[in-house]
Amino acid sequence: MSDAGSAPLPGTGAKVVANAWHCNVYADKCSFKTSTKTTKGGDKYRVSKITNVATVKANGWQATLSLSPSGTQVSENTRQVSWTNENTWIADISGIADPGGSMNTSITTCSDGGAFKAGVKAFASACAND
Repeated sequence: MSDAGSAPLPGTGAKVVANAWHCNVYADKCSFKTSTKTTKGGDKYRVSKITNVATVKANGWQATLSLSPSGTQVSENTRQVSWTNENTWIADISGIADPGGSMNTSITTCSDGGAFKAGVKAFASACAND
């Protein structure tokens, strides 16, 4: 399961697309992935700066979460990892989520993306649950 969100990049005919994929579970850990892309007519569209912020949250009573890459701790059960690229069309983040401390823990993976070019900007978001 995955989710996508998009928004037009004003004056360019291009759009910014944020994607989040559900955390693929294996044993007690799972792999997460998010991306931000800019496209125009289905083709890659280069921008001056493109950013992606992955927010990974473990859901459940007294849930905890550790990530690789570690990212920034938002709370006991939430971590954020960000990535910025320049003069390209894509910013991807992937890693391993290790939830703990709770029974029936599910993972929510969100992607917040932004693209900047020639003084205009656009932002898109997506969230996927396992």
